[in-house]
Amino acid sequence: MNHRVKTKQFNRDTNHRKSMLRNLVRSLIEIGSVTTTTTKAKELRRLSDKLIHKAQQNTLASRQSLHRFFGKRDVVNTLVETIAPAITDRVSGFTTLVRIGNRKGDNGKMSKVTLIKQPAHPGSLKAPKTEVVTAKPVATKAAPKKAAPAKAKTEVKKN
Repeated sequence: MNHRVKTKQFNRDTNHRKSMLRNLVRSLIEIGSVTTTTTKAKELRRLSDKLIHKAQQNTLASRQSLHRFFGKRDVVNTLVETIAPAITDRVSGFTTLVRIGNRKGDNGKMSKVTLIKQPAHPGSLKAPKTEVVTAKPVATKAAPKKAAPAKAKTEVKKN
């Protein structure tokens, strides 16, 4: 019996399960959608909704706890600065789960988890950094100089 057991074990030990879910949430934040099995998607939805709700608070303590979970500052900044402000009107239900059918190899049930509202720049973590390069002025060719008149050679006669 599974009395008072909140999470699925996924036939993995604790560290592997935590890292798997952490990577799924990180991919959801970076890309905006994740395709995985239905049971993993349900756990991912449960965990990501809690983390997005914590990011909406935007306090130092919430940032620290998010950093403790992710371990990367850029993921936390993306979550707090781009995703959470895009979903300020909601209290919960930040993700949707769409069942997409069965996997071809082993007939596993697959689902796609997406964020309700995509930020202005989805995948902002993976976007290439653009640098503003100012063009150097190109030296234009001046009109060709007119040849100076040839100096008349004076012959010096030696006596």
